[in-house]
Amino acid sequence: MSEMNRDELLKAEAVGAEQGWVSPLTQEDKEYFAYLRKVFKRYNIVPSKATRLEYDFVTRVAESEFYLQQANA
Repeated sequence: MSEMNRDELLKAEAVGAEQGWVSPLTQEDKEYFAYLRKVFKRYNIVPSKATRLEYDFVTRVAESEFYLQQANA
């Protein structure tokens, strides 16, 4: 690794450490998570107690319905 690449990586790491590594949620992200919670509630599944199969099912249902609604809007 060249010295220049190393310096750039160190600068990026410093910025990430100062400001946090995770970007804030967008409005679409917030709307999706709200919709995901509604789908969990519709099927009476508690996210923290869901099996992998249940979680995958709810996620797929929520994604398909949410993005279909977005496309039709």
